[in-house]
Amino acid sequence: MRPQRFRSAGAFAVLALGVLLALPVTAPSQGCPMCRETAGFETDRAIGALKRGILTLAIPPMGIALGVAWLTWKRANRPLPD
Repeated sequence: MRPQRFRSAGAFAVLALGVLLALPVTAPSQGCPMCRETAGFETDRAIGALKRGILTLAIPPMGIALGVAWLTWKRANRPLPD
């Protein structure tokens, strides 16, 4: 059985992660007027390519984060040595 301290720390970590994921964070570059104007004058095909590129660039960091979370969960749920 785990000590109470570790359970409360885990609950706090889960709560903090949930709050961070729930709050929308705007990156400073998303409000750049020049970038917004340039993207506004693009064709539909170029805008679609831009959206696919953003999604493609988001996949590796999400995969890494999920891998770290899975490894942490796997390590946390293994039996303790006697």
